[in-house]
Amino acid sequence: MGDLIEVVGFKEENCVNCHQCIAVCPVKVCSDGSGDVVKFNNHLCIGCGRCIEACIKSHGGNSKKSARFPLDDADDFIRDLADKSIVALIAPSAGGNFVLPKLITALRRLGVTAVYDVALGAEITVDCYHQLLESGRVKPPLISQPCPAIVKYIELIYPNLINHLAPTGSPVHDLAVYVKNLHPDAELAFISPCLAKRREFRDSKMVRYNVIYQSLNNLLKLRGINLAELEDGSFDNPVEAGQAIKFSMPGGLKEAYLHRYPTTPASSITRIEGPVVYDKYLPQLERAIRKGRTDLPQMIDILSCEHGCNMGAGCINHFDPLHSVEMPIAQRAEQALHDEAMTVARQAFLQETAHLHDFSYNSYRDLSSRFDLSIPSTDELNEIFRKMHKTEDKDFRNCAACGYNSCYFMAIAIHNGLNKGENCHLYQEKELLYEQSELSDMIARLEVLNGELQQEFSERKQQEQVLVQNSKLAAMGEMIGMIAHQWRQPLSSISTVAGNLQVYIDLDMYEKDQFMTMLSEINNHAQYLSNTINDFRHFFKPDNPQDEVLLHEVINSTMSIIGKSLEYKNVCVINDCSFQNQILTYPNELMQVFLNILKNSSDAFVENETVAPQIVIKGYEEHPYQIIEIIDNAGGITEDVIDKIFDPYFSTKGPGIGTGLGLYMSKMIVEEHCLGQLMVRNEDDGACFTIKLPVVV
Repeated sequence: MGDLIEVVGFKEENCVNCHQCIAVCPVKVCSDGSGDVVKFNNHLCIGCGRCIEACIKSHGGNSKKSARFPLDDADDFIRDLADKSIVALIAPSAGGNFVLPKLITALRRLGVTAVYDVALGAEITVDCYHQLLESGRVKPPLISQPCPAIVKYIELIYPNLINHLAPTGSPVHDLAVYVKNLHPDAELAFISPCLAKRREFRDSKMVRYNVIYQSLNNLLKLRGINLAELEDGSFDNPVEAGQAIKFSMPGGLKEAYLHRYPTTPASSITRIEGPVVYDKYLPQLERAIRKGRTDLPQMIDILSCEHGCNMGAGCINHFDPLHSVEMPIAQRAEQALHDEAMTVARQAFLQETAHLHDFSYNSYRDLSSRFDLSIPSTDELNEIFRKMHKTEDKDFRNCAACGYNSCYFMAIAIHNGLNKGENCHLYQEKELLYEQSELSDMIARLEVLNGELQQEFSERKQQEQVLVQNSKLAAMGEMIGMIAHQWRQPLSSISTVAGNLQVYIDLDMYEKDQFMTMLSEINNHAQYLSNTINDFRHFFKPDNPQDEVLLHEVINSTMSIIGKSLEYKNVCVINDCSFQNQILTYPNELMQVFLNILKNSSDAFVENETVAPQIVIKGYEEHPYQIIEIIDNAGGITEDVIDKIFDPYFSTKGPGIGTGLGLYMSKMIVEEHCLGQLMVRNEDDGACFTIKLPVVV
């Protein structure tokens, strides 16, 4: 299977798996769509080049992004020009892609030895076909073989038609036979619109290089050859071609044959080209011949490309209007036919040439063994359709979106490992519907779960609030002690002032100004007691509204509660905390955090019998945070428990002394409520608690 030379290249990384190549391919099985990309089997390819055009189109017309690209002999042609004699044979369709006289000059500039017109070979081909039909050496219908893609398709798919292929060469083959006698030591290069000609040449060994127009155009640009600047050149033909100049057009063979042999009934020659050749005509023709029908034509003018060779896969005019492509070719033929002397010379040349050369061609092979498809049984077919979600009549759309002509042929491809059910549009639609149904069910389940989570969250929130309040209540006894410390001095002062007032009254030493001063002093102490009560009342309030505050004010409120208690224990507090910017936070909850940390330091001083207890409160900003550090000199936290102190119900104070909730609640308040961070580390003489809170933007 490895003897078919490549004519289509493949860049797997550029394939987008669109299956357009399969859709336009007459063979289908040369493309494998069962993977993530559509892989390519060259040895089942007929070389029509349709997949290249489709691939370029699917990439927005950018040939550089295409996964498929044409292969020819241009590189060998360029390499050998320097040291070999090369004769160029120009296809008739060149006139619809280049300015023909200037192209001849350009080829001579490149270094070719001589330039011949393949249209003259087409004249020879017409004569050869006539001789075959007149002699009765072939059984009609005679299938013309200028198109190698058609020949290869027949060899692969319809081997019963091989005996009807013309046993004489194509126009380029026939011209090559003639030119080889003139230039026996030269290599021949076909300037070509067709990829598949490369295979014809490997079979016949008559032409060495197939150089498509696209490659030649790139070469001329590379060499800096501008056709518009060149003088006109002419062919080295002994005579000019006539009507066969239009051989590259659809029906060109038929026109040339009827012109040369005008008594031939036009109805005896069938003209067919384009996709219908593969989709309908060849299978119908094979059946008609097999059944021995009597209404068969004498000859079939058949081409793969819808617009003939003029816009073949190797051409450069795919975006030009058809009339501008065909007009210069038709005009050239018209001019040639007006030269009566040349017509006489041409007929003489053809008669002489037919006797001097052998134009027979028999390089046909039965390749049908390569086209070995397994047909699934009914049960296998039904299982494939079931997996493709085709369970009802309406599911068999035959939409061809997969690249095949029907759901049945898609199933055959799947059965042979050449495609997969996932590439069926109906499969994708139903899979999407199934996924949407599953998503709807999932959304419904999620809504139920979300309701349950909302309820659980609400209950947990209430539990947290109860836990916070219980934590406060657990410290109420200590708070009452703190109140006692806070009130001791002002109550003592009020008592002293009141006693003095009583003495002054008893001694009748009443002075209004002095009494007013002493009463004002009593009032000030009473206001202090009232403010202290307010601080405690705010602390114990169950609600915790969010507010924009200055952090040092929260610290000051905290110190108004615990300050006297720390002072009573001879704790030196250094408050180096002042902020310019407010933050949006929960001040009451932060007071609880500060109180917990300060109370723990106070307890640690007592437990560790610290000689000169000291607490330093630092405050500063590091964008985007405001940071509070509370540092004591109580000896620090042992390494074996420092990672556990924020765990719930963990306490180092022993049974019955600590609840184990203080620092746990503090971390929860800072990190979950205030969206900040609470961390601890040991320093030289004690522990440092760091509170980072986000700044209000």
